[in-house]
Amino acid sequence: MESLLLDIPFVCKSWHKETLNPSCWNSLIFPDFEPEFPYDECDYPIFDRFVSEFGLDRDHFSVTAFIKFVVNLSQGNAVSLKLPGCSSLEAFEYVTDECPNIIIFGLLRCLLWKDDIDLELIGKFKNLFMLALGSCTYLDRVLAVVSKHCKLFSHLILSNAQIGKEEATAIVNLIPDIKLLSLNDAQIDRDNLILLLKGCKELVMLDAKDCIGFDEGDDEIAKLASHIKNFHCEGSKERFEHPFNMSSFYQFFSSLTKDRVKEIGSMFAEIDAEAEVDGEGEGV
Repeated sequence: MESLLLDIPFVCKSWHKETLNPSCWNSLIFPDFEPEFPYDECDYPIFDRFVSEFGLDRDHFSVTAFIKFVVNLSQGNAVSLKLPGCSSLEAFEYVTDECPNIIIFGLLRCLLWKDDIDLELIGKFKNLFMLALGSCTYLDRVLAVVSKHCKLFSHLILSNAQIGKEEATAIVNLIPDIKLLSLNDAQIDRDNLILLLKGCKELVMLDAKDCIGFDEGDDEIAKLASHIKNFHCEGSKERFEHPFNMSSFYQFFSSLTKDRVKEIGSMFAEIDAEAEVDGEGEGV
């Protein structure tokens, strides 16, 4: 997108004319950008460059206006769309009205974290086939809308997500006929993956590579997934839990004598004194 918007048009007039063809804008994949809160709209790199290249006034041109401008270039013909993390609710609402032919849609976590987001708008994408979510926030509400309005839906992507029992149950109950499920780099415990495998019988692809919560060599998981044509779980590992014995903890402290406690206290006092001396030395 960045080259099409900010490089190619400046090569020559004929190339610039070609970039105005709506067919060039069938895929609206805005560059990844997940801002930290709070964030300034002008922090979005591609927007920053766009404003600079075209000499626009930052005080009168926002990220939302930029997103609308790019979407309008497609003239309603876009089939794939991924909004940047700094998108406003206004931008989200705009694309659901102006892009009725969306097949692939990506929604990053920053938008999903907004309490007043109207998730029912996703239902306007009647031809939606693939949905990529940056978070499992409101997953049950999202899937309820998709299952009701998007009859062609087949592929859910929840990469890097935290998938607990509630999320796994929502997938099984609301989209049990899902064909393609991508969970790579997610955190999902063994029991919840088994819940998915038992509940989603129509899966033909399950990507669970590099997940945390189960072992890639788990025999039961392999057996349950044996009917899935493309099943991948390479690199997945169980959660590491440090063995902590509470009884040993209490036994250690109950065995401490007053003299031993004083000795430990003196050790820490010496460390603090050394730190103060070092600090004074650095300032000289």
